[in-house]
Amino acid sequence: MEPPLDLSEDDRAAIENKHIVMFEYVGTAFLVYISVCAKGNTYDVALGYFGCLLLFARLTGGHFNPAISLCMALAGAITPKTLMVYIVPQFFGAFSGGGLAYLFLQMKFAPYVEDEPIKQLAASLFGELLGSTIFFVFFLIQFVKETSITQNRLLGLFLIASIFFACREYTITSSSSLLNPAAALSLVFFDCLATGWNQLINLWIFLAGPIVGAFVATIFYSQLYHQVKNK
Repeated sequence: MEPPLDLSEDDRAAIENKHIVMFEYVGTAFLVYISVCAKGNTYDVALGYFGCLLLFARLTGGHFNPAISLCMALAGAITPKTLMVYIVPQFFGAFSGGGLAYLFLQMKFAPYVEDEPIKQLAASLFGELLGSTIFFVFFLIQFVKETSITQNRLLGLFLIASIFFACREYTITSSSSLLNPAAALSLVFFDCLATGWNQLINLWIFLAGPIVGAFVATIFYSQLYHQVKNK
């Protein structure tokens, strides 16, 4: 929904920010909630993500993930001020979705890696980093207008959801990871309430992987893909 054309720039920006706050909150909450319902089934999680994109991508860009918003800011697609408008409701939405799953589904399903040998921890971190980087690169390519693979909205959203599915299916070691630091923090918190605070072990993997992946993806996109595309 576009703001009326006769509004001032400040009024238009205020309306757009309200849309971002409202729908990034709802979309992130739904994505986290559906990930618990799916019990790690990648098809169901990807389908839920596709549904979120269909409903809200035209209004907010369909981030639902602080690491994706960070990518967009680093790539210059959104301003640092707008980045905060995205991130705050995403964290609140993640905790709302996790809280609803905890209260009503009586389920716990959080990304978790036990205290394992360093090689296995490194493999888990690498999986998060690789999956996040690939997913974020394709997100940048499709959602930055100058480099979009397709201008067909439905096809573009399906492409992003498919890449999300592939990254979850083939790169990560925890079936409940969403490549999303807000979702990981929320799900682990409520998992701790249910089972004990030892679930915090190696939470850093699911926070660091997507955040570092955001920087790597932006470097790849900006220095390689974007330059080649615009020659």
